Amino acid sequence: MAPVSDAAKPDETLRTHLRAATMVAHDLLDHAMQAASGWQQRQDYARFLALQHAARAPIEIWLATHAPADLRPPPQTPLIARDLAALGVVVPASAPLFSLGRAAPGHALGTAWVLAGSALGNRAIAKAVARIGGGEWPVAFLGNGEMMAFWQGLRARIERPAPPAEAAAATQAAEAVFAHFLAVAETGQAPDRTLESTSS
Repeated sequence: MAPVSDAAKPDETLRTHLRAATMVAHDLLDHAMQAASGWQQRQDYARFLALQHAARAPIEIWLATHAPADLRPPPQTPLIARDLAALGVVVPASAPLFSLGRAAPGHALGTAWVLAGSALGNRAIAKAVARIGGGEWPVAFLGNGEMMAFWQGLRARIERPAPPAEAAAATQAAEAVFAHFLAVAETGQAPDRTLESTSS
């Protein structure tokens, strides 16, 4: 399949363009994250959360530095840290610095789109976690309503065509975020220490 251009068609909404441009990366990340962690057992779920924390921490720092207030998704790393603590797992080290070089209009939008859009998948994962964990595993991150509310607000901004330069920058940023998450998932960065036994 030929790669999707960074440039959106004149009548194409930004959301449609971003989804098409990152479809392959999205699928690769889903498979890599499942292979690296999953959530079939308690330790698998802890590993999934650790990978999420490691990947998100530098992106949240980048957004706090470069994104306007309305394009900063609610930070998720504190919620993930809370879930890890409830599982008795030490918060992992952050992944390497995330950077897009010189920030351009559209970079923050593309970055926010990836993080906020993941909340949709998190809802499905939360249901699986509730079932497999018997309702005992913590889901502060997966069940976060603030991120879903942010996503609903962001939709109004991306359900329209975007200026070519903004669409191209948003696409480049989204691709970079997916690549960042994929690198973390493939290296399997996760903690190997616990606050207490997690064998239960």
